[in-house]
Amino acid sequence: MRTMTAKDLKNHTGEVMRSIFKGEEIVVTLRGKPAAVILPFVESAKKKPLRPRPFEEAWKDIEKTLKKTGPEFKTWQEAMGWSRKRV
Repeated sequence: MRTMTAKDLKNHTGEVMRSIFKGEEIVVTLRGKPAAVILPFVESAKKKPLRPRPFEEAWKDIEKTLKKTGPEFKTWQEAMGWSRKRV
């Protein structure tokens, strides 16, 4: 599996498409972090599509996680300041 940056993908799209057509898988990074995997169509068709969990089940997990954590900020003004990088 080859790794390339998003900029390289933009600049060498034709070469990348030929590689994928030959069966190569490519990981695309954005700012040094993996962002996507490009697979040949035949390969991706073999994999089972992901099915989302039922809403009720997922919501129970969200509520359980929220109960374990406390608020990070004391006031909404503090949170807004942090989000705007003023704190």
